[in-house]
Amino acid sequence: MADARRVRFLVPWLLACGGNGATLLPTDAAVDVSPDVMQAVDASDAKADVAVEAGAYGAPSSTYPAFTPWMGQLTNNGGPILSAPIVVTITWDDDTTGRPIFEPFGDEIGASSYWSAAVGEWGVGPVTSGAPNHVHISTTAPTQWADSDVQTFIQGNMGGVLPTYAAQMIYVFYISPSTTFMFEGQNACGSIGGYHDDFVYNTTDISYAVLPHCSTPSKMTQYASHEIGEASTDPDPSTRPGINGFDDPYLAFEEWQRGNVENGDACEFFPDSDYTEMAPFAFQVQRLWSNKMGPLGHSPCQPFTTPYFNMAPLMLEDIMVDLSSEGGPANFATKGYTCALNQTIQIPIGFYSDSATGPWTVTVAESNPLVDPVTGRLTLSIDPAKTSGVNGEQTNINVTVIAQGPLNAELLTIISTLGTTTHYLPLLIAN
Repeated sequence: MADARRVRFLVPWLLACGGNGATLLPTDAAVDVSPDVMQAVDASDAKADVAVEAGAYGAPSSTYPAFTPWMGQLTNNGGPILSAPIVVTITWDDDTTGRPIFEPFGDEIGASSYWSAAVGEWGVGPVTSGAPNHVHISTTAPTQWADSDVQTFIQGNMGGVLPTYAAQMIYVFYISPSTTFMFEGQNACGSIGGYHDDFVYNTTDISYAVLPHCSTPSKMTQYASHEIGEASTDPDPSTRPGINGFDDPYLAFEEWQRGNVENGDACEFFPDSDYTEMAPFAFQVQRLWSNKMGPLGHSPCQPFTTPYFNMAPLMLEDIMVDLSSEGGPANFATKGYTCALNQTIQIPIGFYSDSATGPWTVTVAESNPLVDPVTGRLTLSIDPAKTSGVNGEQTNINVTVIAQGPLNAELLTIISTLGTTTHYLPLLIAN
């Protein structure tokens, strides 16, 4: 991935994959229960792309998925990945409700089926923790704290209150409920659920995560699973990025994520990514991004074992996007479709699922409708003759570009809904 693009996401998007890999506060989703984890299979088992047959809208298929779907792939930038993470759980003595939850969470996550499914494909091994890595801070919790205070505390307390920092260690701070945590000059509870970062001290690169006390302890373990997962696959985001950012052909995913592009970020906008695991690891957690499972037709956010369905673009094109307004190159090659200003195109999209389902409906929206306002630069519709379907069928999106934005490309979202479950897929339209 081009250096200029990397700068784009490590500098302007500090809530994301750069110096502060933050968990944005998503909309709360209904908590569900995950059954046994589905084992990942080799991506070579994915079905080859096939032409849609049997008329203009194809035909249902009993091959799952009916074709290899297009799904974002996170980039391995070559930074360290933790093969044996060590979690140090840090709490204050006044947090009598949270501590009995946070410490078992850190002790048990590493041996759970959740953990192996969420991060195993990246080469991350089991987390270790235990009583020697439980830190109880007995001094009065500060009224207000910020990221610089966290780093100062670490520097002044390693080998004392904190265990001496060791390779693959992550200091995980659960902020006291009596402390207001400030993130980039504002109360963190208005914007994030947590973040992780690193800094160099006496030539040692120290990784840590911070969980402000902005919600219930159960909800905080969800944010902690996100941050510990990211800190294991991208422990040094400020100095040596690891799993961080989408590959160039998948710029649509990076734009859809607003630059929040570590393996936890990539799933945080999906409502069904938040759930409660089954015993023996019965904690609230977040699913994390899998490069392997998405192209096989499964959910890219794992573990996920209920039937997955979505839409995939057919006959993608090579396009050029202008990223100069975001600190990147003026001519950036990626994938999408081209539509000239004041012109209309029809984009074919396919229905796919990883097992039998009923028909689901498909709609389309500008931008990322979960977090961003409509730009008014596109008019969009689904072919009115085919607004629902099942695995193997297809329909079309009608797109008209009515104004040009700063990227010389516009983002749209394909929305698939079956019952109360909704899945999303972003696309870029260059102009």
